[in-house]
Amino acid sequence: MIAVVGGLVFDRWFWPIIQPLLTETTEHPRQIHLFRVVVPIFRLLEDGGWGSFAGTGTFVGDPPLLATAYHVVRGAGTEFAIALPPSPIRWNINAFPATLILLDSDVDLALLRVKGYVPPFTFVLARDNEIVNNIPVLSYEFGTTQRYAGIDHLAPATRMGNVTRVIDLSDRFGPAGRHALELSYPALRGASGAPVLSSVNTHLWGIVIANYEYHLLPAQIATTVDQHEGIHEEVMYLLPQAIAVNAVHLRPLLLAEQGAAA
Repeated sequence: MIAVVGGLVFDRWFWPIIQPLLTETTEHPRQIHLFRVVVPIFRLLEDGGWGSFAGTGTFVGDPPLLATAYHVVRGAGTEFAIALPPSPIRWNINAFPATLILLDSDVDLALLRVKGYVPPFTFVLARDNEIVNNIPVLSYEFGTTQRYAGIDHLAPATRMGNVTRVIDLSDRFGPAGRHALELSYPALRGASGAPVLSSVNTHLWGIVIANYEYHLLPAQIATTVDQHEGIHEEVMYLLPQAIAVNAVHLRPLLLAEQGAAA
């Protein structure tokens, strides 16, 4: 089975992750709309004007809240904005205000409430013991968004791979590193806050927060001697691997907000 989604071709292996997110329309009977539930976050200036791109956010829960990495919104007050493609961005058309309502800096997570926009669906958090490393996962992020000629050009990208391991990185990331997800693909700058989604049921496994620097380039220099006693040096490279906060750390924030709203 082959599916064409947003210009990308997916084979049978990735079909389970795409199919649950498909919507039926007359023009595009099988079109995915991840950009309506995974959005870029922008800072606002002190005068309320449009600021710089900060990172990626993911809608979760009922009622919908926007989850992101805490460091995406750290030090920028409580008022932000989200945007939906395409550019240019216009208030109340494809841009909406968002307010920081809850955070846990220890696990690098934050929740925002968006005003004036309701996503078509939200992601469900992974169940206990659901995360394994032999199931494909998907991330969707806005790390290549750029501003030029005074216009923010949204550039969403899809990353696909798997969880290479669930690892304890608390020595590096503190409590956020407990049961952290190490991914087989890198996280670009601006990808923080992006979801890690299961290919089986699109449950949210984690929120991207960083790359693991141990894997950053270059990794090592290999020296060899040939049969003529010539010395050759070769720089060996490893791809950087993204790190995501396990969704288990997001559940207490959602429960705390639901309790406060009750």
